[in-house]
Amino acid sequence: MTSYSLRMHLHRLLYILVILFVAQHGLAQDSTYVKKYGNLLCLKSFLYNDSFSFNNKSTGLSYIPGLHSGVGLGLWCKYFPFDICYRQELSQKGSRHNYKYVRSIDMQLRGYNRFFAGDIYIQKYSGFYESIKNRYRVKGNSLEDLPYNPDITVSQVDLVGKYIFNNEEFSYKAGFSAGERQLVSQGSATAGAALYYLRIRSDSLLLKEQSCDLKSCNIGINGGYAYNYVFGRHSTLFASGMIGLNASTSFFEGWVSDKIHLSPVFHFKGAYWLNYDKWSFGITTTYNFIHHSLGDDMTVYVHTRKTEIVVMRRIWVKK
Repeated sequence: MTSYSLRMHLHRLLYILVILFVAQHGLAQDSTYVKKYGNLLCLKSFLYNDSFSFNNKSTGLSYIPGLHSGVGLGLWCKYFPFDICYRQELSQKGSRHNYKYVRSIDMQLRGYNRFFAGDIYIQKYSGFYESIKNRYRVKGNSLEDLPYNPDITVSQVDLVGKYIFNNEEFSYKAGFSAGERQLVSQGSATAGAALYYLRIRSDSLLLKEQSCDLKSCNIGINGGYAYNYVFGRHSTLFASGMIGLNASTSFFEGWVSDKIHLSPVFHFKGAYWLNYDKWSFGITTTYNFIHHSLGDDMTVYVHTRKTEIVVMRRIWVKK
């Protein structure tokens, strides 16, 4: 498969996803299983803690950004298909001396309806610590002893969409974003597609014996299962797992690789919600594992974990 044919398949996939979303948006579900709140607007605020890292397989080195927690705001409107979240980093890892070099951008767009669940993640981190240790054993209080690379910048854009098969009795929107309310425990198989874009820039000897600007584009299919467990009058526990297979190509200094690499991907989402008519309180978590090929001599594994404590207020709720 050439890079041209990959782009053609990508265009067709995006077209199908957009048509599916527009065609199905707003259709009713079985009211004995799913309750709609009927609100016009929804505002939410949250505290979050993140873990983002990437590992260069060819060198065995792990890279960890200097920011990891902060606050965020979100907005949803009935007449707009996505809800938007913006997050602001507040605390840093490691030495305060390095904090002035740290930059980050983190935005999320979510569009969930009866048939379709779509997520868009836009992330950009500047300033990374370098470690030869396993990323799970790197502690925040030891980062000051690690080499710091202020010139490393990582940009990542993920577009993930999935079709909900049991769309009459199960609500993905109720489970992860509390936009609806699941009344009876129910689950559904899911299947979909995804696009992942990764760019790594550095002026140091990060990946090759020169400064670099590496890019990777992955496109793939995925399948999984999601379940809402309802207990008590107000509580819902949600879990969703997904595995997929991606085809990726790489870009280096304007050159597009004609080789296509196959790689796995894994996603997990979980949430607990305490729901009332106008208020919801909850905790959500997301974990992504993505494999990127950046040329013949380099493979990067990207791990992303997001945990949020959320307070949500619905406005103009219909009685």
